[in-house]
Amino acid sequence: MLSLNTRQWSTPAVIAAGVFMSVSGILMFFGVHDPVTLAHEWIGLAFVGFVGFHISTHWRGFTGYFSRRSALGIIAVVALATASLIGLSASQEGGDMKHRMFQTFERAPLTAVAPLLDESADRLVAKLQSGGFKVASTAQSIEEIASRNGARPPELMHLLFE
Repeated sequence: MLSLNTRQWSTPAVIAAGVFMSVSGILMFFGVHDPVTLAHEWIGLAFVGFVGFHISTHWRGFTGYFSRRSALGIIAVVALATASLIGLSASQEGGDMKHRMFQTFERAPLTAVAPLLDESADRLVAKLQSGGFKVASTAQSIEEIASRNGARPPELMHLLFE
């Protein structure tokens, strides 16, 4: 019968998933969502499983942390920060709606955005070009212009709202 030694892979799996979650989380924090979010969510679920295996294979050491004041303090701080951030997110009504509205705005062509800003599409092009961005036509979206200029849409939005 095949013997599965979880001690040999549980720690490396936790480390690898933790590194990925850290990197993808930082990317998402800075606005890179499309290529990262789905992988972040699935690897996050795997991470939970890896942590469960890691705890089960290191149970004696794990329970020992609950008798140390410093470890309990760290656990309490992280638990409090987690609860606070979840509560803050839940209290911001329409947060997801705001995000979707900005995405819609960023994906719309300049010809559709211009009336919302009480400007002509040509004037928006001029604003962006004065900010150093190359714009091929008024049919481009803020997202497309940002991508082609190696920038993030909020940088362009800042210029348009000045």
